[in-house]
Amino acid sequence: MNIPSHKLLAIIDAQVQLVGLGNDLAAVMDVASARAVELTGADGAVVELLEDDAIVYRSANGIAEAQLGLRMPVANSLSGRVLTSRTAALCTDSETDDRVNREACRKVGLRAMVIVPLIAGGDAIAVMKLIWKEPREFNEHEVEIAQPLANMAAMLMQRATQEGPNVLKQRLTLDEASGTANRSFFYEQLQAKLAAAQASKGHLGVAVVRINGIASLKEALADISRRIERECRAGDLVARIGHDEFGVILNMASRRSIVTSQLHRISLSVTGEPLPGISDAALRAACHTGCSVYPEDAHTAIELVQAARP
Repeated sequence: MNIPSHKLLAIIDAQVQLVGLGNDLAAVMDVASARAVELTGADGAVVELLEDDAIVYRSANGIAEAQLGLRMPVANSLSGRVLTSRTAALCTDSETDDRVNREACRKVGLRAMVIVPLIAGGDAIAVMKLIWKEPREFNEHEVEIAQPLANMAAMLMQRATQEGPNVLKQRLTLDEASGTANRSFFYEQLQAKLAAAQASKGHLGVAVVRINGIASLKEALADISRRIERECRAGDLVARIGHDEFGVILNMASRRSIVTSQLHRISLSVTGEPLPGISDAALRAACHTGCSVYPEDAHTAIELVQAARP
């Protein structure tokens, strides 16, 4: 089966783009899956990393974005079969395919999928899954397009595995520019804390801090993250969740007044003194904050963040 020349050139261009991202492995996964979606017409994609006996959605876009950070048992799943066999798998309809976790598919909203392995050092360490909302036959070179992108991502991830046992996970969960957790780890923790709050009929708070329109923002990210962390309690988590945006999971959220009070202190900490190249007036004008509380404002992780965005 021959891939059209324009798609071959697009795959090569995407591989070059991935190499240029270097050690930013979270970005590598995001770009690899996004380019695969673009080239196959999929409705979404995830990169699922094998961690012990579970797979974690470390990258998600399209219809799967709401599941970012989700942790699922690897057993009895088609992704698990791909990890074991180290070969791609196709599912034309999740409602009739006995190999899949049907409830998990329904949760994501998918009916068809292509799954390819990411193999590093001879071991399958992750899978890239392209998903469609409707059942479909696969005849548009979907596997042949996804696999080279997965291979390049795996090669870049393998470099991290060679540097030490914990280096890969650190690079997949750390935002290097700010020194905080990244978007993937934020949503993983938010999914877990939300499940605990649901089970205990408790509360959970989320805050979002956005710095708009600062040209030199990249140089200030580490300072801003430290200022936010100064006003955090034990068990809170700060993460960079967007180009100019930080998210905070607030454990002490039994009342909205507690959340808004902490958010006020975070805002004062961020804007209380100038940053290099940024005046205090410019910083105050650029800083926008918001918060949300489970269960009053939203019931899912992505909805909580959306409700908190200023």
